[in-house]
Amino acid sequence: MADKEKEGEEETKTESGGGGGITSPEGVLMLCVAGIIDVISIVPAVNIASDILGTIIIGGWLVMTRPGEALKKALKRFLIACGIELIPIVSIAPSWTMFVYKTLKDG
Repeated sequence: MADKEKEGEEETKTESGGGGGITSPEGVLMLCVAGIIDVISIVPAVNIASDILGTIIIGGWLVMTRPGEALKKALKRFLIACGIELIPIVSIAPSWTMFVYKTLKDG
């Protein structure tokens, strides 16, 4: 009986967002979105638009999915990624993808 209760608790944790890892649907989707935004930022003419798009989409995802202390921890990385994207030559680096990867890796 206790084993079934533990299994039920584990299923509830993963369904409620406790298992938002890299291979989760959320992780795969956000890594793809971040990768597309990083590829778009290679073109200098649309670099600013990709920065705005990344800030809105990835920033919104961060605020909606990371409660409390996890949000404070990830906010520092988010500001670093935004700063990297604002520097003209350095913005070619895949900063959005690395930010999403590290955020998902920390859980």
